[in-house]
Amino acid sequence: MRIGLVGAGLMGHGMALNLLGAGHELMVIAHRNRVPIDDLVSRGAWEAGSFDELSQGAELILLCLSNTEAVRSVINKIVPNLKPGMMIIDTTTNEPTATQELAAQLVDLGVYYIEAPVTGGVKQAKEGVLGAVVGCDEAVLDRAQEILGCFCKKVERFGPVGMGIRAKLVSNFLALGTATLVVETFKHARHLGVDWHKLYELAQLGSGNSSGLQRIVGNALEGDYQGYVFSIENTVKDLSCFCQLIKDNGDESTFAPMMRSIYEQAVADGNGGRFLSELLDPALENTAS
Repeated sequence: MRIGLVGAGLMGHGMALNLLGAGHELMVIAHRNRVPIDDLVSRGAWEAGSFDELSQGAELILLCLSNTEAVRSVINKIVPNLKPGMMIIDTTTNEPTATQELAAQLVDLGVYYIEAPVTGGVKQAKEGVLGAVVGCDEAVLDRAQEILGCFCKKVERFGPVGMGIRAKLVSNFLALGTATLVVETFKHARHLGVDWHKLYELAQLGSGNSSGLQRIVGNALEGDYQGYVFSIENTVKDLSCFCQLIKDNGDESTFAPMMRSIYEQAVADGNGGRFLSELLDPALENTAS
């Protein structure tokens, strides 16, 4: 199948490698960072010179973008060239109600919109073991799964469009909550003079163990504070979306806004572009307001 990928960044690059490995034709389009684009072209991908060229030449469009604003912008650019029966698979973590609006925009064109935000990180994308949190019409699930299965170990449909993003935001709350506790715990351990190596080894034997612990602290022990490849700006975005989701649903939470405030402060300190795990870096901690 000829797939047009928009968003060949940290995550999209790994997805693209697996799509090429599965024998699909891949079209990509340049963005801020040319390194992953040039690498994919060297492996057989075709670089489209414009959104018109990409959307006219592709049979399916795959989106892996940073936020809903970017998704809306891309869809508006490609809409004139979409044909009935085409499918857009969107792996972006969108705003809570955005995917239903996007699906409604496309349905009159006979275009299928599948929300499929993913669980996992850059390493899992490259290894093809992400998880896809899907919201779509059940009738098109098999078609979507054929593509998602190239870079996902698990593809799970939670219901129609709208339910996928709900499930993903809940999943992100768990992942980001765990990561936040790891960072805060080891910050306090440093301040209290508790040996990180010993604490880390013992934590892995108890209920405090997690992939977040291993990615954040396991790497930090080697002096690498970039083990959790997820930006602080995106953390604020996802936690804000989760807070909005539970508010709209009539739920209440004190913990979610507290978590968000930690990262909002980090953004205010000028660290929004850094990875979440870098908040453990003592050099960064010492510059915070």
